[in-house]
Amino acid sequence: MFSKNKYINTTRYIKIVSILGFIIILLALNIIINSHSPNVYGFSIYKMYPWYFWILIIMAIFIGQIILMYNAISKYETNTWHIGFLMIIISNLILLFMPIIKGYFIHGREDVLTHVGYMIDIENNHNIGSNAYPMLHIIGFTLKSFSGISYNDITMFLPLFYSLLYIFSWYILGKYVFKNKRDIFIMLAFSSILLLGSKNVMLSPNGQAILFVPFFLYIFFKSRLPKKAVPYSILLIILSFFIIFSHPLVTILLTITILLSDFTMYLNNKNPEIKIKKSTNLLSIMVCSFLVWSSYLHILAYSLENIMYTLMSTDGGSSEFGRYQTSLSSVHISLLEIVGMVLSIYGPYLLLSVLSAICIIYIIAFRKKDNIKVNYYHKLSILGWMLLVFFSLLLFLLNDQFGFVRVYSYSIFFSVILIAYSIGIFLRRSSDKRNSNLKFLMAISSVLILITGLSTYSLFLSPAILKIDQQTPESEFSAMKTFYKVKENSYPVLERGTVNYRVHNAIYGISASKKKGITRENQVIDHFGYDNNSSLSYSYKKSYLLISYIGRNQDQNLLPKFEDRWSFNYSDFMHLDNDVGVTKIYSDKFSDVYIISP
Repeated sequence: MFSKNKYINTTRYIKIVSILGFIIILLALNIIINSHSPNVYGFSIYKMYPWYFWILIIMAIFIGQIILMYNAISKYETNTWHIGFLMIIISNLILLFMPIIKGYFIHGREDVLTHVGYMIDIENNHNIGSNAYPMLHIIGFTLKSFSGISYNDITMFLPLFYSLLYIFSWYILGKYVFKNKRDIFIMLAFSSILLLGSKNVMLSPNGQAILFVPFFLYIFFKSRLPKKAVPYSILLIILSFFIIFSHPLVTILLTITILLSDFTMYLNNKNPEIKIKKSTNLLSIMVCSFLVWSSYLHILAYSLENIMYTLMSTDGGSSEFGRYQTSLSSVHISLLEIVGMVLSIYGPYLLLSVLSAICIIYIIAFRKKDNIKVNYYHKLSILGWMLLVFFSLLLFLLNDQFGFVRVYSYSIFFSVILIAYSIGIFLRRSSDKRNSNLKFLMAISSVLILITGLSTYSLFLSPAILKIDQQTPESEFSAMKTFYKVKENSYPVLERGTVNYRVHNAIYGISASKKKGITRENQVIDHFGYDNNSSLSYSYKKSYLLISYIGRNQDQNLLPKFEDRWSFNYSDFMHLDNDVGVTKIYSDKFSDVYIISP
């Protein structure tokens, strides 16, 4: 069955495993076909299918990864890696298509609705107005103009397209960066995981811009070569403007990457295995264009100022870490539950970071002993990962104005290259040790299935990561359209669950919302003030009150074990329906509209 050196010397076993993988995919598709759940809102998309459906998807991805890793360690070269890669792509497509399969009207309740509003503004006004990152909205408007696809569907198809581009961009980037074909298989096993969470499935300028980074890096590296670089240099300048108009933070991070590239080239001059041109002209174009265009820089500057102030002051500004600490100190929760929560929210990032740190330690420990040669791309990935992790940790510990995950998630690009290079070096170093590669495959496999499982369960927002599903039902749109037609503009709007101004953005556009004075939500007081008053009308002047299905059930789904932390109980809503100072004027399966009359 196995040869004496314990290597599998035939593709027969890979074919058997591949058949098993595709059977698993067919079983998952059969569950989807036979699932006839009604098109209603659910706080977690993961509960819309049985738990074993998600296990099947994870197993299919894992089998594909095992096939890729086998091709990386086997002494026999085969083309079976194509089967593993295809299996991963099909499994990822099932996950990415999930909002469409479930018949979502729009996959988004907050920022996504506002981005639809920006697209409507471009269609109505034929300009981008004060939009700070218009590229995604221009693409959405163009798609609607040429294809007739509704903005609702565009919110679901565009992230899917970018996610696929992200995976295939890693393949072409890997073919260029890695000289050893086996290292590419290791890279694909990690890069084909949907590691960016909701950025993979939800429309956002930051998400779509960061998914574009591997393709940008490929063009950048190709343009730095001394020969045949002109076409790539021209394309790179075009892509630079594309990124600048896509998202400012990704522009800043790519600029830092280019600076690191030149710094790494300077360090590598003593042993230049790759001759790479400087990026002075490109940096000048990007920095000047960015400073002229973007007003986003002051946010980053404010974050840096806040970090410095916190370092120099004993009572400096708040931090994301401090916010979590305060929240945890106010509830009784075990250490095991805290660890589970951290893994649910940040698990894939933490595991990749731990593996990256191990790879760096391995290179440092054995570089001289085993004469390990660290090339330009390996050095760049080490420097880039260390810099980004350090800066994002500063943001996490000392700042609450700028989410650290936005910077931390960018470190994935350096992690994937670093891990693939380091594992490849280890495999070549240990090739003379009996059974070492097979044992190593088992160790890496355990890491891969953990990352795959955690990334799958954090792909969609759900109570498991203290969020709610981002579905916006069509009934909510219909209710809000009716509401806006009949409402008196002079009355303020209170809400619980429905994000009033976001929905108005998606129906009429941003500029229309501003003209009508539709502003950010005005949340109604906790428990409707019934602890202190017998009627809500004692607390407000004449106002509208919007209550959605989400508003009625959100706390119970997010914090089922902490009833004392609920802002509203079911009894509060029963009291509301019997409140003589409040009149219900509209009701459907998702939304209720009331008028508060003092």
